[in-house]
Amino acid sequence: MQVDFLKICMVGAGGFLGASSRYVLSELVQAKFPLSTYPYGTTFVNIIGCFLIGFLIALFAIKNWGNEELRLFVFVGILGGFTTFSTFANDSYQLFKEGEFLLGLVNSGGQVLIGLIFVWLGYTLVKLIF
Repeated sequence: MQVDFLKICMVGAGGFLGASSRYVLSELVQAKFPLSTYPYGTTFVNIIGCFLIGFLIALFAIKNWGNEELRLFVFVGILGGFTTFSTFANDSYQLFKEGEFLLGLVNSGGQVLIGLIFVWLGYTLVKLIF
């Protein structure tokens, strides 16, 4: 595999913008609910990220926009840094759209369930070690 430095820079620059935006927006939203322990900021960012990935993928396709570097900058970098949940949701949507309902359900439910199990495993491992 040959590494393309420009592509890496595009993903990195987009990731900086996306992650920084996620932090700021999440904090601003969460500040509106100072007494709540519910992660409103994270929820808001994930929902906005899902809207943005759907909107931008459709727009890029309809308008035939972007070379590979621009797509990497926007989708992997900015939106990937903003929320990987949007990529996960889009992957599941694409499976449903293509008629792969079982795979869509496995992807959606499986990642959530396996993710929860691995969070639990991580916590448990730390408690066992320390």
